[in-house]
Amino acid sequence: MKKLIPFLILFIILGCEDKQEDKIQEANAVLRWDGDYSYDGCGYFIVIGEREYKPEDEMSIDDSFKVSGVVDVFIKYELLNEMVSYNCSMQPMVLDGIELHSIENR
Repeated sequence: MKKLIPFLILFIILGCEDKQEDKIQEANAVLRWDGDYSYDGCGYFIVIGEREYKPEDEMSIDDSFKVSGVVDVFIKYELLNEMVSYNCSMQPMVLDGIELHSIENR
């Protein structure tokens, strides 16, 4: 019985472990470019349904998405469950964070 307990504990731990693939979601979304930070812009925003998110690594988004207005996109993403801070027109702001795994035009 004592030899069985470590195996049961290991089985429980491995069974409860979150897998990265389970956290990645897909959605049609809207990508909004609000200008370059160096020119008092606010960078990129992602809108999924009625919720707006701030990408944690905006530098990974291709410059071809820097267009006036909004772009319909298909994304693979992970919600970060944390706020992303950024400066918009010299004002510190925070917004729900999102990590983009891929982005393409719809």
